[in-house]
Amino acid sequence: MRPRATLLFPAALAVAALLVFAWVIRQLSFVSLGLAANREVQQVLRTSLDDQKKLARADPASSPLYHRRFDDIRKLLGRLQILELTRENLTRHYEQLLLALMAAILFAGGGLVLLERRIRDRRRTRYLAHLMSWQEAARRHAHEIRTPLTAASLEIGELVSKMAKRHPDSESELKSAEESIREELDQLRRFTTGFTSFAVIGEPQKKLLDVAQFAEEFGAMFAATWPRLKIVVEPAEGDCRAVADREMIRQVFVNLCSNSALAATELRIRARRSGGNVLVDFRDDGPGIPPAIRARLFEPYTTTRRIGEGMGLGLAISKKIALDHGGDLVLLHGSRGAHFRMSLPA
Repeated sequence: MRPRATLLFPAALAVAALLVFAWVIRQLSFVSLGLAANREVQQVLRTSLDDQKKLARADPASSPLYHRRFDDIRKLLGRLQILELTRENLTRHYEQLLLALMAAILFAGGGLVLLERRIRDRRRTRYLAHLMSWQEAARRHAHEIRTPLTAASLEIGELVSKMAKRHPDSESELKSAEESIREELDQLRRFTTGFTSFAVIGEPQKKLLDVAQFAEEFGAMFAATWPRLKIVVEPAEGDCRAVADREMIRQVFVNLCSNSALAATELRIRARRSGGNVLVDFRDDGPGIPPAIRARLFEPYTTTRRIGEGMGLGLAISKKIALDHGGDLVLLHGSRGAHFRMSLPA
């Protein structure tokens, strides 16, 4: 269930409830006015009954006429009493209907919130389980690569030294080949380090963190890290304190800034409070995320970089960090450039 639909449905229920409530109150007002008028009429009719009795005693000759009027008034009074009882029952029915309607709306709203929370928890559990399988694979690959990589790095120097002794005239070519091989080994070593960092993401050590202040300090401290990227930290909104691991949150900031630095010239960061969460928006002016990879953007090894320039682990690591904090990291659509939003429980 999309967050927008989750918000619109309770809003529609609330509007419907207000409209029905207004209509029911209007009907109850009409009934109450009718009952009040009915009681006044009954009082007048009772007074008229007493008057007919007095007139019959005072004018015995016209007594039959007064008796007929008395009977007519008594019948009318009886009908009005029946109508009063009917209206009272109708009032009770309206009240019961209103209570039942409000209970149904509250039940539906509560059920929707629970359903949305259950769907979110299932999605989070499924993603973390999927990520754990990738972490296990990365752990095995890092272990299997590290040992032969170390051996190759040690052996290449000895091999070049022996070959240079046998072929002194080819020493410069051998040195050039050694440098090229070591560059490739260093590239493999960086990949292995990436595998290892992805495989050993620890549990967050949470402490109270003012995310807005942290963002300002990050922007000032890391401004020169990406020379071609201008980092703009916008003023925060509300109390942006959250319980979080400072170093892990810094890693998320670094990963997102590194991604923006590849294709954008400006990145705007803004923290704000929204309900029980602190939201941090990262919006750059780059070309955005290609639609073809948006569905799997947070899966490990998904990247828009050329081969050899990155492993595609930064967003997967960042999302896991956010989920481990009880929050999330999502890509927002509909805006120019890439727009990521991290949420953290306040």
